[in-house]
Amino acid sequence: MPHPVNKTSIDPATVITAQVQASIETRILAAFKNQPNVNGVSFQTVRSLLKNSPRVAADIDTELKNMGQLVHSGSAKETLLLSKECRERKNFLDFYKHCMLSSGRWTQLLNQFSLAVLNSDSMLIPVLTSLEKSTDNNTYVVKVGISLLLIDTNTGRLIWGRDTQIQAGSAQGLKQFPELNPLLDKLFSEPLWAEFPGRRTKVENQPSKEGTKK
Repeated sequence: MPHPVNKTSIDPATVITAQVQASIETRILAAFKNQPNVNGVSFQTVRSLLKNSPRVAADIDTELKNMGQLVHSGSAKETLLLSKECRERKNFLDFYKHCMLSSGRWTQLLNQFSLAVLNSDSMLIPVLTSLEKSTDNNTYVVKVGISLLLIDTNTGRLIWGRDTQIQAGSAQGLKQFPELNPLLDKLFSEPLWAEFPGRRTKVENQPSKEGTKK
């Protein structure tokens, strides 16, 4: 979902109709294929389990949007509800650490999620922070922003996180926007997952030359 802190120049419905969500989920799952030290369940499994607790996912989504909307609502009255430190956040990870954790409601929702999804002790949340198309000096530009948050469902503590974005422009004289999937491939590259707890890098997964000789 485009986070309310950032405006999107694309109709939000496009996120679903263009299968952006599915594309992001596929790349995340691929990043953890054959990772023996990382245990988890797929997005689809989570959705299936939450059918027994339909309000949990909706309430988490609402809480994220409500908190984000306060930051850039344009209303002085609403903005004053946030601390100065919270208002100065520049990216989604900082926003989470300084704003979301101050919400008692948020930790409660995470606890409910854990109970609904196999007593999970953590959850990985991908957030589409921006999805924009623009033209700059006759160059057609697409920009995508993604935040990934690995969160402790007991305390809400951020265990690991990344906030990143990428953009691409059309070739000179080509009046059309670049395709989204190649951008996502570049964004979800190996460096994005650096220091993820328990995850091996691709280099570590590959057999060594010595091992190959044997």
